Amino acid sequence: MEFVNYQPTKIIFGENKIDLLETLILQYGEKAFIIGPIVCDAIIPLFNRIEKNISNKISFKTFYEVESNPSINTVNSALRAIRKFDPDIIIGIGGGSVLDVSKICSILYNNPHYTWEYMFNTFADFRKDYEQINNKLPMIAIPTTSGTGSQCTQACVLTDIDNLKKTIFHQNLYATITILDPTLTLSLPHTITRATAFDAFAHCLESFLRSDNPICNLLAKEGIKKIIYNLPLVLGSNNIEYRKELMLSDTFGGISLSNCGAMLPHPLSEIIGSYTNICHGEALALVYPSFLRNTSQKYSKKYAELADYLFPSEEFVDDVEAANYFIKSIITFMHECDLEKKISDYAVDKKIIDRIYNFITTIHLPMESTDTIDTILNEILYEKGE
Repeated sequence: MEFVNYQPTKIIFGENKIDLLETLILQYGEKAFIIGPIVCDAIIPLFNRIEKNISNKISFKTFYEVESNPSINTVNSALRAIRKFDPDIIIGIGGGSVLDVSKICSILYNNPHYTWEYMFNTFADFRKDYEQINNKLPMIAIPTTSGTGSQCTQACVLTDIDNLKKTIFHQNLYATITILDPTLTLSLPHTITRATAFDAFAHCLESFLRSDNPICNLLAKEGIKKIIYNLPLVLGSNNIEYRKELMLSDTFGGISLSNCGAMLPHPLSEIIGSYTNICHGEALALVYPSFLRNTSQKYSKKYAELADYLFPSEEFVDDVEAANYFIKSIITFMHECDLEKKISDYAVDKKIIDRIYNFITTIHLPMESTDTIDTILNEILYEKGE
């Protein structure tokens, strides 16, 4: 058995751990640049709490301008503001979009010679260790959702000038510290809670399918278990204990993803999201029932292992029966959490659907066979043969 597992981010978990922020910042200096999402009523109390917490000893500037699916233009704007302020540390507070912008700013701050074209073309493989990027600014990640895993990955997803989502992988993109405070997720609406939790589910499942890394596989299986048992509970009762479980599963998924990578649903969902603005978690949910059904034979042993782990009281005749039970259970779980959607639910124009199909079939994704991909695309885009 051979594997490599790497997770350099210091993880601080617990209720109200956000109150440690000032102490953590002072380890690096007295000037902090805070990056957050576009301000809305729901997030204002959190911003006020954080700013009040650090205002006695820390000089800080804020950039509350990160949109969903952030563009490289947003990163460029943030970098100009950061260089003008010259901070000792960057703080990212928000969902995956905010954390991705914060991470890329931390390595580009002192390295303006890197171009977007170079980074997108060069830093494209999660498995590689690339040239060191020196003089990185320390960065603290504070996720306010439980799903993206960005707080503990070396990945950064940004929208390029061609309006397509692209991913940069680099070992220096890991956050220095992440504060996992489940109290910050209590105000999340159901739509964001379910979408981000499903993203975490996908991270766990896809990394589990892709690798036999025993550390990540154990994390991934436990992450899947926590999500399918706790997401319905959170949607029914916004209990902090259930929120803790989702935040842990998100982190398990992020660690697994950073070491083992994703599978077909992720590039498909990112392309769909690029053309339609359907949020990432919901785009993944569009893909998953078809993906599971059409890979039931190929990954029957993996799906069977998950069935045995998730449902230990069930007895199965063979791997095929166990795999089918797992798939049926996941689709039922999606239905119960209002995650089972069709492309027609989003009123996407037929021309856009055709563009998505043509683009995906042109780039020849290597993760599954051409026939499998074509079958999945026809089911999710044209709702054929389900």
